[in-house]
Amino acid sequence: MSSEESKSKGIQSIEVGVDILKKIAEADKPLSITEIANLCDTSKSKLHRYLTSFIRTGMLEKSEDAKYTLGAELIMLGLSASQKLNITDIVAPHLIEVKNRLNETAALAIWGEGGPFFISWEESNRPINIGIKVGSRVGVTQSASGRVFAAYLPSHLTAEQISRELSKNSISEDQLQEYLNTIREKEYSYVISTIVPGISAIAAPIFDHTSQVIAVLTVVGLENSLDISESSEAVKLLKEKTIEISRLLGAPIDTLQRKGLA
Repeated sequence: MSSEESKSKGIQSIEVGVDILKKIAEADKPLSITEIANLCDTSKSKLHRYLTSFIRTGMLEKSEDAKYTLGAELIMLGLSASQKLNITDIVAPHLIEVKNRLNETAALAIWGEGGPFFISWEESNRPINIGIKVGSRVGVTQSASGRVFAAYLPSHLTAEQISRELSKNSISEDQLQEYLNTIREKEYSYVISTIVPGISAIAAPIFDHTSQVIAVLTVVGLENSLDISESSEAVKLLKEKTIEISRLLGAPIDTLQRKGLA
């Protein structure tokens, strides 16, 4: 929303209604009118008028025990909007912001048939070229982005690729499992000189409206310039951006909370 739009007068009742719908959407269970009133900090008498209109228009449904959930019409609107989303376009401004704030290369990876590969990137202004290009593939077990996919994707999607890599690399299956457990615990991955000597990377997951990992945001830099520690500006910004992008893609708030990301 532009600053001009935010300053212009709108219809307050619509804004209040949208806020009510958001509160109901964020809940992981059907809600009573009392629960919704508490969440929205409003009276039940005022809330009742909104709920009645939302039921009439299909935005909400009311069960026999007087609990409210999202209605079919609202769900269809959400699905229609999600089908028009292009993750590359959505992530593009965030890649630029990460690059500008850290002066490190920022890249977006998705999972393909042969493992993770990059579909977009913003290169840092440093004189050394990291070498990331659209279509560049990286390993699952040795790269920061690959390990994130391995930590969050269903195992049947990654098992074959992991098995192939473990037979060639020095890392053991037990070591990899330790890495994956740490990634789930700390909500990000990092590697140092595993692919290219002197190059480090950090990565974190992006979730979609089905609560599945759909992409990985990665920051790549020189080992002596990219701080990979959990308290670093780079890691904090990385996590902040993946949460923001996941929300834009419709990831349920309870999913992010369960995974420790919100």
